[in-house]
Amino acid sequence: MDNDSTLSATDWFNQGLKCFNKPDGIGAVRAFEAVVKIDPAYRHEDGDNPYFYLGKISEIEGRIDDAILFYSRALASDPYDEESLIGRGSCSTVKKNHEGALADFKKVLDIPPESMNAPLQHVLSAIAENYRQQKDFPNALQWGEKALSEDPNNYRYRELIAEVKKQMGDVP
Repeated sequence: MDNDSTLSATDWFNQGLKCFNKPDGIGAVRAFEAVVKIDPAYRHEDGDNPYFYLGKISEIEGRIDDAILFYSRALASDPYDEESLIGRGSCSTVKKNHEGALADFKKVLDIPPESMNAPLQHVLSAIAENYRQQKDFPNALQWGEKALSEDPNNYRYRELIAEVKKQMGDVP
């Protein structure tokens, strides 16, 4: 872009999206940071905000603590930002903050089904996995079975349930 100082927050955001989709992480970070500098509460017309993208880039780069911070900032302006809830929940799972992950994933379930973008079974499976990692096998089994009922042919959900039942001593 020609003269960076004359760009609006929307111009920078659109530039950030272009870079994000190339992928050009450095260009995307530069653009989204410019948006935040101009307007820390910026929301694009489609509802997206720059903090989500900064969080996703940080997550991809393995900077999990930074990703959690950015996702949290996105959620400060929209507590039901589905992608940021899932992103922060996933990062919390990696950090073994299972209570935080469960809270985020369960909050996604509060989003009306017609407005939810993530496949329901993926969210249910993430909840089951967090319970499994905590060795809360009854809850892991309950949520794993819910995921499987949404997608009966998914072998990963079947494996999770089999593993949980084995841990519970319920396998013949």
